[in-house]
Amino acid sequence: FVPPNSFANMMKALFLDEASADVCFEVSVPSEEEGSDTAASDDLFHAHRLILDTCAPMLAALCGSSENGEMAIATITDVSPKIFRHLLFHVYGGSVPKDDLNADVKDIIDASNKYSIVNLKLEAEEAYVDSTEITIDNVMDNLLYADAMNLALLKEVAVDFLADNGEELLTSVSFNDLPGHVVKDVLVATARKEDKKRDADDIDMMRVSELRRKLHQKGLDVDGSREAMIDALKSSSS
Repeated sequence: FVPPNSFANMMKALFLDEASADVCFEVSVPSEEEGSDTAASDDLFHAHRLILDTCAPMLAALCGSSENGEMAIATITDVSPKIFRHLLFHVYGGSVPKDDLNADVKDIIDASNKYSIVNLKLEAEEAYVDSTEITIDNVMDNLLYADAMNLALLKEVAVDFLADNGEELLTSVSFNDLPGHVVKDVLVATARKEDKKRDADDIDMMRVSELRRKLHQKGLDVDGSREAMIDALKSSSS
């Protein structure tokens, strides 16, 4: 019997380990009481600069520098302690329980997008897509949200719905707020629907999941819009 590599467990064991930590996040959210400008009591999250530098550079940048071995302190007020805990645990190799992921999916997407925790953002996006039924009533809201947050998979699902239900949508949905660049995505979805025998290696027509897979295989960033992913793949092949 050979035990599996214990590195992942050792990393998770360092999560919130105050004794070895050299940075600390004070996470609080403003009081919800009307007229109050006080903050809720801080939740403290101890962490390690080396791990943050490697796995979460944006969080590391908040910590600044410290002298004489003192603990570096960073204050966060735009993410709740509950969501920040999920974020930091993921940085240390942990997983967000499925029930928590589904319950707080948009908050997790927003926070992971804000602090560039890409894998967690993509996990949350997939959970959102799996748990959300795109309908005529919500397709535009989901499309605009996906476009604003660079959620390429959700955007693809919404655009596919537009391509499949074009005639009905013309009389029931307002397109006034639709960004011009989304039109190309709609055209691609329509062309993909009509051309069942398309070349599987045609990057311009690939599904988001396949684009992300190819980017990952090349060691490239898998976050971003569909157009950005296509450009990255083409640049890497030139």
